[in-house]
Amino acid sequence: MNASVAQIRGEFWAFLALARKGWKIDRRQPFFMTSGLIGTFQWVLPIVLATIALAGPGDAGLRQFVDATGTDAYLAYSVIGAIAFLWAGWMLSALSFNLRLDRTLGTLPTLWTSAATRAVLTCGGALGRTVAPAAMAAAAFGIAWALFRFPLAPNIGPALGVLVCGGLAMIGLALPLAAVTLRYREAHYLVSLFVVGTGILAGIAYPVDLLPDWAQWLSRLLAPTWLIQGLRAALIFNDIPDAMRSCGVLLALALVYGAAGLVLLKVMDSAARAKGELEWM
Repeated sequence: MNASVAQIRGEFWAFLALARKGWKIDRRQPFFMTSGLIGTFQWVLPIVLATIALAGPGDAGLRQFVDATGTDAYLAYSVIGAIAFLWAGWMLSALSFNLRLDRTLGTLPTLWTSAATRAVLTCGGALGRTVAPAAMAAAAFGIAWALFRFPLAPNIGPALGVLVCGGLAMIGLALPLAAVTLRYREAHYLVSLFVVGTGILAGIAYPVDLLPDWAQWLSRLLAPTWLIQGLRAALIFNDIPDAMRSCGVLLALALVYGAAGLVLLKVMDSAARAKGELEWM
């Protein structure tokens, strides 16, 4: 809170430098881009085919889908849900595992001078590593649209706004996960389980209203739920106010999770130093 303008400017440029480094690491591995794009489509295609199968011959089973979701655009509904969650999961994983990766490579920065520095070092390089997954998700969406030609509402601006707010929310949500992986080396297995669990609750191919009451309540606390809802509101239902409401919720989640994550990161960092495990290989 007492940082000067020069300090804030310095942290910002350090953040951009780390993000550029993370992007260059992925860019120099072309096999990652190729396999990632194929893997993305392999993730989306089964969900799309399952949705088509549930619609039945001649869309005979479509009425139940319309009653549940409020739209007959079942292909757009499932594709947006699948790709949006895949992108969100990639972001959460990259940000959560970045400190563990740096420690494994022997490049973990150990000088935390402030909460801002801690956030910059935690998220800077990791955000650079999310550029490639974002490009792969966009490419997979383009391929899916080219193959199935599902209708979309032309609300590109609101959709991009939801994506930006969703990205900030993923950063906030990833900070507590990064703190846990900093202290406990094998906690990334639990983080992976958490990411998969959010997919079940986020409503990838179905509305969250179909979940039990306790699961609906829990899903509303997770950023991927609002990311998917906001994108569907903008691109399927043509409901700009609902998309903006999702943006507001995502920004609030970014602040709450981000603040909690910085506190937890400080606690876990102190615990790791006290036990001499910060640089333990």
